Amino acid sequence: MELEYELLKQLRDANAPIGASTLVHTLGKTYGLSQATIGRRLMEMDVEGFTVLEGRKGRTLTEQGLDRMKTLEKDLQQQSVNSQLIQMLNHSGEKALLDVLVARRALEREIASLAAQRASKEYIVLLQASIANQHELLSKNIIPYEEDREFHRLLAYAAQNQILLHAVELVWETSRDFLETAYIRRRVGSELVVDHQQILDAIVAGSPEQAEAAMVNHINQMIDDVKRYFAMQNQ
Repeated sequence: MELEYELLKQLRDANAPIGASTLVHTLGKTYGLSQATIGRRLMEMDVEGFTVLEGRKGRTLTEQGLDRMKTLEKDLQQQSVNSQLIQMLNHSGEKALLDVLVARRALEREIASLAAQRASKEYIVLLQASIANQHELLSKNIIPYEEDREFHRLLAYAAQNQILLHAVELVWETSRDFLETAYIRRRVGSELVVDHQQILDAIVAGSPEQAEAAMVNHINQMIDDVKRYFAMQNQ
């Protein structure tokens, strides 16, 4: 994946068509590849429609190749984030993560209840858009780390309680649990975003009790997933 991305990127950045003889100087040593090997990979990309051969001049990138490069770039970024999260989890540990989630449960159950009573139409539209964005990223196999956090932040604003807002922001800012729990939930096979939709449905219905219950269920599920993940790691 990384080699394919670098080949496509080199072609994109070139001011003129380039061939294997040029690419072997820029990428050959890094990946331990010969000119013949790079040449074969370029021919494969021709067949896939990512590149086009222009006589003896070399190859240029097609629009399809540019789209492929952008997809690979996102996939590589996701791999990098996942690798960093594994390191974080090894350092933070189960207890620290569970402590944060328990604190979030106490605060966010009240936030959900108030949001059901006070959320304006504008915030409901923003929350709906947030969920749609999360689904779109998941359809591309991208974990919506920041979008998860944005949904909870919008809820806190919609609740219109500055004390609760500052308290929950303090918890969020002193931890990485949004990143870690989203990664963990994906690893243990739990579905993402479904809980968010249940919370929003209760808010749209204007039911504080249902919204609070949906939020508690959401965070309890995260707590269970964290316990499952660390149990798997300790086997």
